[in-house]
Amino acid sequence: MFGGKKPEVLVAGAGPVGQLAALALAKHGVRVEIVDTGIWACSHSYALALHRESLSLLDHFGLRDAALRKACPVHTMGLYDESGRRARIALSAEDNPRDCMAVLRQDAIEALFEKALEDAGVKIGWRRELVDLATGADHVEAKVNRLERDSRGYVVARTEWVVGATEKFEVPFVVGADGYESETRRSLGVEFDETGEAEYFAIFEFQTDADLGSEMRVCFVGDTVNVLWPLPGGGCRWSFQLPESASREPRRDKDRLLLSGGLEHSKLVDDAHLKQFLEERAPWFSGSVGHIAWRMVARFERRLAKSFGQHRIWLAGDAAHTTGPVGVQSMNAGLFEAWDLARMIKRSLHEGAPLCDIASASARWQAEWQRLHGIGGGLKAGPQTDPWVAEHAAALLSCFPAHGKRLDEIAAQVNLSF
Repeated sequence: MFGGKKPEVLVAGAGPVGQLAALALAKHGVRVEIVDTGIWACSHSYALALHRESLSLLDHFGLRDAALRKACPVHTMGLYDESGRRARIALSAEDNPRDCMAVLRQDAIEALFEKALEDAGVKIGWRRELVDLATGADHVEAKVNRLERDSRGYVVARTEWVVGATEKFEVPFVVGADGYESETRRSLGVEFDETGEAEYFAIFEFQTDADLGSEMRVCFVGDTVNVLWPLPGGGCRWSFQLPESASREPRRDKDRLLLSGGLEHSKLVDDAHLKQFLEERAPWFSGSVGHIAWRMVARFERRLAKSFGQHRIWLAGDAAHTTGPVGVQSMNAGLFEAWDLARMIKRSLHEGAPLCDIASASARWQAEWQRLHGIGGGLKAGPQTDPWVAEHAAALLSCFPAHGKRLDEIAAQVNLSF
């Protein structure tokens, strides 16, 4: 696409946020290189929904209808306890099939983006690991290791990934969308502080004959938050929050936010526990439990970077923030951060806009994430708020599938405000 010219931007991380950043940069005529440590795109992941506003963002790339064809549409959010639904929130216009939240797994989203990148002449550099960044006056020096398969052993062969070569890039900008363990963030020396306790969930995906309609259901029982998603093809996903004592020291998956443990964790996602969770937390769920296609224990941390970047290196997505999983906020807000960064970087490269413009936009996103983490306040009840909703106001902050102005609008439907 760019005739062999050097890239102007290096994007680290090929999850949805990194891919959209690269796609937006290419759309703006910016030469971009995107790399990821993964062997290939992920085959399963926790994130599974595009907010209504994110679908509108995909319209810029002609991808909205392609996403909807693979998705289960969601128009409402139901707030439940063990007795049944306590409140209903409209997420979109139910008479418009294109106006919805789209439930499709992250691997399906990434496949759409990767195909769009290929069509734009941008190929993802898999098995390439960012290992060092250094900022110059008008560029960033980046070192990227190219990983290669190394098979060893005689009687029992084993495969390891080793550094086959080191590439050096000299680019005007780097976008770090390289997730929780971001090397980009570490190179900047930016602290990634906890803003709350980690949350653990037992996750089950299975076929069911339950009539779930077009509703996501968030169920509050005791101190737990649980969520039921309808899936394309007649399935569903249940995520049941676990008490801290039930999920000791899981192992972090390097490539994604998902975490899984050893044998003690497998016991928490056996058939007996699924039955127990449903009986205790959602006795109103009367659907059958068919083939369980996926089960695991996942751990989600609440963290926020002290800054989202500086000078010519900027962060987006999980590299800058993580939060509770129910509202799928981190990925969806990250898509908008990537779009914003691409626009500002293009202005700097091609229109001579000052770097402080990027810093100002990044600071606005960090302020929004302070709000999403409840720093300096949170959702508050008013005189018209139902007492049950008021009781769960703090937990609802990360459950609403929105950010920015749209978050205020959704919260107002149940008489909550910031």
